[in-house]
Parts: sequence; C-alpha cells; structure tokens
Amino acid sequence: MWKFIIVPLLVLLFLYLLFAPRKKPKQDGYIEELVKCEKCGIYCAPREAVIKDGRFFCSKQCAGVKDGSNRH
Repeated sequence: MWKFIIVPLLVLLFLYLLFAPRKKPKQDGYIEELVKCEKCGIYCAPREAVIKDGRFFCSKQCAGVKDGSNRH
C-alpha cells in the first residue's frame, strides 16, 4: 500500500529536481561602458583612461602626456 504513495512521490521529486528552474547567479547590475583609445583602438574603462583635448586614450604614452595630471 505504501508503495503506491511513496513511489509516485519519489518520481515527482525526481522530475521536479530535474526540470526545476535554475537560479541565476546574482549580478551587481553595474555595467560600465568602455571608451576607445584614439591612437591604438584598444577599449578601456573611462575611469582608467587619459583624457587629452576631450579625447580618450588608454595610456599616457598613447596620449603623449608626460605627467598624470590629465588622468580622468
């Protein structure tokens, strides 16, 4: 008698575990857009870019800057 209750419950549990929706990993929701270096074309974060004359560069070398004063 118990077989008629336990076996279907085990089958249902197995099917639920097999087809249950998976939880997606949490994301912080913050997506930072990248800027393209005017000289070499590499993409970098705006907070790491060097800005010279309103243009973005990936490094001081690409921007032709000797000091770090134009750092964003």
